[in-house]
Amino acid sequence: MTFPADEIEELKLFNPSIGLAEEGGRAYIRIEGLRLPSGCQPDMVTALLCPSDHSGYTSRLFLSQQIDHKGQGKHWNAKGVVILGQQWWAVSWKITPANRRLLSKLQAHLGAFTP
Repeated sequence: MTFPADEIEELKLFNPSIGLAEEGGRAYIRIEGLRLPSGCQPDMVTALLCPSDHSGYTSRLFLSQQIDHKGQGKHWNAKGVVILGQQWWAVSWKITPANRRLLSKLQAHLGAFTP
């Protein structure tokens, strides 16, 4: 599991609590204390970014809990999915193109929760 060092550093500038993990041949980036867009409750969660193909999506952003929000991503199609020994939730939200930088992918996924 390798990500470009400059992209990891860019993510760390956005949120310094970054960890890397792998399970089932997929690489994940764990983000502790991720601030969510305005209007989200709670406003901070742990997130798990899978920047590659996952369950029919070019990438996925899993959250440590289901949140209330005013964005367009209302369909929670991953509920309590166990990854790395923890339960995660994700909305059905596709981003394009698939070749974005890691930070750009994260920000595009957060668009699901932006009013």
